[in-house]
Amino acid sequence: MFVTCHLPYPPYSGGRKREYELLRRVGDAFDVTLCAVSKVYEEDAANAPALKTLCRDVFVFPSANPRPAEPRRGALPAQMERHRCPELTEHVARSVGSGAYDVVHVEGFYLMQHVPDPCPLPVLLVEQNVEYVLWRQRAETALRKQERDGAIAEYLRTLEAETAAWARADLCGALTPDDAAILSAAGGPGLQVRLIPDGVDHVALPRASAPGDPGHVVAFAANFAYQPNVDAALYLCREIWPRVARRLPHARLLLVGNAPPEEVRALGGRHDVVVTGRVPSVDPFLEKASVVVCPLRIGGGIKVKMLEAMGRGKAVVTTSVGAQGLGHVAGRAFVVEDQPAAFAHAVVSLLGDEDARRALEREARLAARMLPSWDDAAAALGRCYRELARRRSGPLTTAGPAT
Repeated sequence: MFVTCHLPYPPYSGGRKREYELLRRVGDAFDVTLCAVSKVYEEDAANAPALKTLCRDVFVFPSANPRPAEPRRGALPAQMERHRCPELTEHVARSVGSGAYDVVHVEGFYLMQHVPDPCPLPVLLVEQNVEYVLWRQRAETALRKQERDGAIAEYLRTLEAETAAWARADLCGALTPDDAAILSAAGGPGLQVRLIPDGVDHVALPRASAPGDPGHVVAFAANFAYQPNVDAALYLCREIWPRVARRLPHARLLLVGNAPPEEVRALGGRHDVVVTGRVPSVDPFLEKASVVVCPLRIGGGIKVKMLEAMGRGKAVVTTSVGAQGLGHVAGRAFVVEDQPAAFAHAVVSLLGDEDARRALEREARLAARMLPSWDDAAAALGRCYRELARRRSGPLTTAGPAT
């Protein structure tokens, strides 16, 4: 049983992309039932049949509180409030005792509220981010005292709930060695952690950009339903892009991705900034861009947007947060700058120097080929399933030969 906070189809965000690519592969060796608590129930319910070729069954349940919860004194963490779903809680409680499953896989601590305690089945809890660290980052970047105080309170609530969820799991999964180290340190010596990375599509891709391109198109591709991406877009347009535009008045910025809120849509009021909203594929926009940016100030784990840009041989400028999990190739395969002026200077330099841009594109493509593939990531997940299944009596329920 695979419990997630969204239907991973269409794969228009990093989290959905990860889950979709993993399901495409583990479904060949395991019978997987997907249970999703949805904040966009009608849309996800309509798309659920598309995953039935990958899963034994797909269930979609509506969130009881689909809008982001406002932090309140003494309340549960906002992510737990947002993903409350009595129907899913009841469904999981009935299912784990039915004999139909060997392992419960939970994507995110905030979904452990739906797993009975104690659970008769072994539980794998995978953290795509260490969420309390993200709240600490929000507090550090907040400009107003009220916002900072709220983020600190949410950090403390999340720290308590997240580490308690880790203690309930039989096995925890992290996407990067850095996150694995945080889990191990905070969870204590008894916590067992396994690395389940994000992957890169190791396929032949078209040339990053054709000779003679103007070289003045910059793209940031992200799921803008996710608050750290909203923060990044606002930071980019308020602190970085005006510096680029002063030096290159004809440069254009593309903000590409799902569900931009009003504050992001308003950024398109400039003549040189385009906000696309959800698109069928980000590929045409990445191919058009001479430079891809990832100006995240809040985040954890490896960013799928970074992997996709590198895999396509794009010249990338990012922050230290955007480079998490990829620090071993920073400076060679992409540029890291955390100050707005230095970030803007790096973008302008790459736009104006085709030789430097081509060199960075080559290094990005080479580095991407050295990173784990989605097949590698799925193999790591499969090993976790088998490890947990061996802890209970009876054979593992498989769909075919083990990979």
